[in-house]
Amino acid sequence: MLYCDEFVAGGRAVNILLVDNTPLYRDIVQQALGRYRGINLVFAASVEAALKQAATLDFLFYILSWQLSDGGGVELARRLRESGQAPVEPIVLLTASPSAELAQEAMLAGVTELFRKQDVDELITFMRHFLEVHQPMRCRVLYVEDARDQREYLDTQLRDWGMTVDAYSSADEAWLAFQQNEYDLVLCDICLGGHMTGARLINRIRRLAMPRGGTSILAVTAFDNPARRIELFHLGIDDYVLKPISPPELRARLHNLLSRKRATERSQHLLEATALGVTVIDEQGLIQSMDANASGMFAWPEVRDGGMPLARLLEDRDGVAIADQLLRQLLDAGRLSKLRLTARCGDGKALPIELSSLEIEAANGARQFALLTRDISKELELAAYLTQAKEAAERAGRMKAEFLANMSHEIRTPLNAIIGMAHILKRHGLSAEQADRVDKIDSAGQHLLGIISDVLDLSKIEAGKLGLESIPVSIGSIASNVASMVYERAAAKGVRLHVESEPLPKHLMGDPTRLTQALLNYVSNAVKFTEQGVISLRTRIEHETEDGMTVRFEVSDTGIGIETAQLEHIFDAFQQADSSTTRKFGGTGLGLAITRQLAQLMGGEAGVASVVGQGSTFWFTASLKRGQGLGSLLENTQPGGAERVLMQRYQGARLLVVEDDFINREVALELLADFGFSIDVAEDGLAAIAQAGQTGYDLILMDMQMPNMDGLEATRHLRTLPTCLEVPIIAMTANAFSEDRLRCFDAGMNDFVTKPINPGEFYETILRWLSLGKFQPA
Repeated sequence: MLYCDEFVAGGRAVNILLVDNTPLYRDIVQQALGRYRGINLVFAASVEAALKQAATLDFLFYILSWQLSDGGGVELARRLRESGQAPVEPIVLLTASPSAELAQEAMLAGVTELFRKQDVDELITFMRHFLEVHQPMRCRVLYVEDARDQREYLDTQLRDWGMTVDAYSSADEAWLAFQQNEYDLVLCDICLGGHMTGARLINRIRRLAMPRGGTSILAVTAFDNPARRIELFHLGIDDYVLKPISPPELRARLHNLLSRKRATERSQHLLEATALGVTVIDEQGLIQSMDANASGMFAWPEVRDGGMPLARLLEDRDGVAIADQLLRQLLDAGRLSKLRLTARCGDGKALPIELSSLEIEAANGARQFALLTRDISKELELAAYLTQAKEAAERAGRMKAEFLANMSHEIRTPLNAIIGMAHILKRHGLSAEQADRVDKIDSAGQHLLGIISDVLDLSKIEAGKLGLESIPVSIGSIASNVASMVYERAAAKGVRLHVESEPLPKHLMGDPTRLTQALLNYVSNAVKFTEQGVISLRTRIEHETEDGMTVRFEVSDTGIGIETAQLEHIFDAFQQADSSTTRKFGGTGLGLAITRQLAQLMGGEAGVASVVGQGSTFWFTASLKRGQGLGSLLENTQPGGAERVLMQRYQGARLLVVEDDFINREVALELLADFGFSIDVAEDGLAAIAQAGQTGYDLILMDMQMPNMDGLEATRHLRTLPTCLEVPIIAMTANAFSEDRLRCFDAGMNDFVTKPINPGEFYETILRWLSLGKFQPA
C-alpha cells in the first residue's frame, strides 16, 4: 500500500512526535526515518514541551522515552490520553530495560507498545505498520446505508480516504451493482428498509462462486451482544463496526481487511507462479535448460547442459511436426500464449499441458525462448467431471419435467370430470342443499387444481422454461377482473373490496395471464387472512420512459399482519408467516414465491410492509412496453357473452369430439349440448381420421393422449386430408406445460384448452375459431 517509501495522510505530511532529551538518539531516529518522504518528525525534550506540541499539531504517532527531565513517559502517555490529544493514536514507550511491571504500568496508562531504545529498526517497522492506515486506500467500495445523513457523511469520509465509493440506500440496488461491478470491499448496514435486509444481501454474496463470493464484507450494526456477533460471523462477514461509527476505528478496520485481501492476492500470484515449469530452448528447438518444476512435471532429469530436442517432450505420433510448428511460431511472432497440447513424460505417460512463452537473450546474443508450462490434467479432469455432473443434472431435470407432466395429466384428467360434472349439475334445477353440496365439490376441485398449478408454475420458473407473452394488456380490466374473482369470498366474510386505478395509457404490451396470476395471489391471500375491514387494490405508474413504464400493483388489507422476523422469508418457496398458518388457513406457501419470480421475469420486483394486528401491504412492479393502436383488441367478452353468441348464430355447426375417456367425453358433450351443434364422437385418433375423411367438420376438439393413435399423430394425418386442411383443431388435454402447447402447434393444431376445462374459456375458444372458419353464422 506504500509506494516510493512515501507517507502522506489526506495529502499532508505525517506528524510524528519524538519526546527524548538525548540529542544523539533523536539524530538516530531522524536518520532512520530519512528514507521516507512525507514524514515531519517533531522533537520535544520534556513532558511540558511535549504537551504544548500536542496542543499545536495533530500527531499520528508518539514516541516517548521512559525517563524525561520533568517526569516520565508513562505519566505523559496518561495525560495525552486523558486530555483527548491522543485518543486512539499509537504511543510507543522507549526504555533501556523493559520489565513485566513496567509493561503493565504502561498499558494501564494507554501505551500501545514498549521497545528497547537500541531496537530502532524494529521500531520503524512497527511505526510503518500503523502509519500505513493513513495512506490513501486505493480501492472500490460498495456502501449500503438507508439513513441518508449517515450515508452522505460516510460517503464523503471514504472518498477522503482515497476510496472509490458506490453508495446505495437499499440492498436491492446494491445487489444489482454488485452483480455488474468488481468491488474490493462491501460496507453494509445490517438493518435496511425494503424487503431485502443487509443480512440477506450478505447471504446472497456469500452464495456466489469464488472469487466474487469471497469479497471482504464489513458489517455495520447498532446491536452489540455476543449472540448478535456470533450470528454475523456465521452469516459470513469478515469484520463489523458498531454505530455510532468512530471514523478512526472504521479506517483501521477497513485497512486491516484490505491488507489481508492484498496479502491473499500476492500469495495467490506467487502460488500460481511457482506451479509453472520453465524450459529454455534455442533457435534450433534444442532444450538448453529445464528447472525443477518442469523436470518433475515431465518426469525427466533436470537439463542443464542442453542438446535434447523439444520433440522428445511431445507426444509420439506428431511430436516432430508439432515441435517444428511451435518453433516457426516462436521465431515469427516471438511468443506463444496459453497453447494447449499433450506432452510425453519420461515414464511414457501422456500429460496435458498449457504452454506460453517469453523471448530471452542468451549471453552470446542468440535468441532463446522460455517455455512456461502448466500441468492441466487436474483441470481437465475437473472439467470432465463437471460436464458429467451437468449432463446428470440435465437428465434429472428432464426426468423431473416428465414426472411433473405425467403427474399433471393424471391429476387433471379426473379433476376435469369432477369440476366438469359439478358445472353441469349447477345448470340444472337443484335444491338449496344440493346446490350447496355441488358448490363444495367444485370448490374442493378448484383448490386441488390451484395446488397442482402452483407446483407446476414454480417448477417451470426454476427450470427457466416459463415464457412471457407480449400482447395488448388493460391494467384496469385486470384489476377489475381480479376483484370480481374474489368478490363472493370477501363478501361472505363481510370484507369490503376497493379498487383504485389511476389513468394508464390504453396501448400497453405485457402478459395479462401472468399479471392476473401475480395480482390474484396477493388478493386471494388478503381475503384469506382478513376477517373484517377492507381490502384495497391499487395500480399506478411508478416510473415512465419513452418506450414504456413500470407499473406498481398494491394490495392492502386490514388483516392479521406479519411479524417483522418473518418478513425476510415470506417470499421464499414453501414458506408462510407461521407453520400454524398452513393448518388454519390452508395453502402450499408457493403463491408469494411465484408472484416475486413472475415480477422479476417481467422486469420488476416484489415486496411487503406489515404491522401485526393492523394489516399488510403487498406490492409488485412490472415493466410494460408501449403498444401502437391496439386498444380495440383489449375488449373482453362479457361474462356469458360467448355462450349467447354460440346459441344465437352457430346452431347446426358440425363438431367432432375426439376423447378416449368416457367420463371426460360425457363432460365435453354436456358442455356442448345446449348450442344446437351437430356433434360426432371418436374414441381415438384412428377413428377420428376415418370419420373426418367422410364428413366435413367445422371444428375438431382433440385429446392428446389416446390409445392406438394419439392426438398429435392424428392431427398430422388430418392435415393431409383435403377435407381437413383448414378445419380448426383445438387440443383438449390434461398436459399443461408450454412444451405440450408447442407440440400441438407443430402438429398442426390451432389452439389449446387445458383440463380441467374452464367453461367460459372453452366457449370463447370455440367461438373464436368458428368465427374464423367456413361456417356461415345464422
